[in-house]
Amino acid sequence: MNTVLGALVLALIAAPHVATSQTPSNPRESGVYLTIFRSPSTGVEVRSGRAAVNLGFYPTVLRRDGKRDSANFVRLGGSFYAKDRGATLYVSPSLMFSLDKDWKHGALTELGFRGTLYRALSGRLGAGVLTTTDGHVRVNPTVGMDLKLGGGR
Repeated sequence: MNTVLGALVLALIAAPHVATSQTPSNPRESGVYLTIFRSPSTGVEVRSGRAAVNLGFYPTVLRRDGKRDSANFVRLGGSFYAKDRGATLYVSPSLMFSLDKDWKHGALTELGFRGTLYRALSGRLGAGVLTTTDGHVRVNPTVGMDLKLGGGR
């Protein structure tokens, strides 16, 4: 687990520096985004080109003894986009830190699609697999929006 954690931390540090092609007429996307709901979480994302790091609050529902129970996590992860602007597919691996004493920490991997809704507002739609260290597995729909802070593109 420590090796996986170390590799993820290194990937998150390196993500904003991932080289992507850029031309003067089409500069790469970068900036700070406010993210809303589950994709990737309610928090912030710092994006540079096709890579990003994100941190935020991630609520979900897990089952315990056959009953539904809410669980709250802090999600720390990265996102890797097929294209740095416009409509694109993405993958977003992350670590999940439980805010509830009844649930363990875990990991979540999300696959999805991001598309522009209006100017600096984008929507996301995907699915994520959450696995906690105590063996709970949950497939979540991951719907969200992100708004670029500081104006346009």
